[in-house]
Amino acid sequence: MNSTTSTNKYLKNADGDFVCPHCKVVKKKQNTMHYHIKRQHEQNFPYECKQCEDSPKFLQKSSYLHHLATNHPENPHPSEKDKNQYATVQFSCPSCTHTTHTKSNIAIHFVRTHCSWIPPYAKEEACSNCKKEFRSSSAYLYHAFTCYKEKAPANYANMLSLIK
Repeated sequence: MNSTTSTNKYLKNADGDFVCPHCKVVKKKQNTMHYHIKRQHEQNFPYECKQCEDSPKFLQKSSYLHHLATNHPENPHPSEKDKNQYATVQFSCPSCTHTTHTKSNIAIHFVRTHCSWIPPYAKEEACSNCKKEFRSSSAYLYHAFTCYKEKAPANYANMLSLIK
């Protein structure tokens, strides 16, 4: 499959889900199918970390820069300008000294570490509050951040506003 195929219409099944024309994998969202095809079938990764032993590859520049800022802060690459622009972004936990480069990661940290009223993620189980299903603990925890706010202590709303 060449890169121009990504601009074509995606196949949908009777349920309205997207079906991969190569391996018949089904995805609910078009962008998820887009990245499935790019990762699994086109395997065209424009960004590669030459500093890591296993040379991980990335589809998106933002993912690559996040990797660099997180794993190689002492060694700028590919350019000082790109790396420093990303590395200077910091999100801080309102309850402890933990920091990350993404807002979603600080939200997940906050829920996982400081929100004892939120039930832990259980694989193959839906959110006990709204019955929505999740495929990963990160997706569940990011969701739980707002879904369980009515069960939170009074100061939670203030902490929530500091993160979101």
